[in-house]
Amino acid sequence: MRKSSKELRNQYVQAQRITTAEAAIAVKAPPAMTFSSRMPAYTYTSLCPDPKLREAPDKRKKVDCETKR
Repeated sequence: MRKSSKELRNQYVQAQRITTAEAAIAVKAPPAMTFSSRMPAYTYTSLCPDPKLREAPDKRKKVDCETKR
């Protein structure tokens, strides 16, 4: 069944409101603190813009990957 122009307009406006609300939430959210957001591009490669970070560190954190049952 085909929707009327009013129904299409309401659907469009509702989608815009949802997008605006999601954007407002994203702006208020704290910045991402992941490794990739804090470090320069190409970290630990020869292409890294920071000369100190072109080589991987000798010691890395050891992470246990055990799952709890």
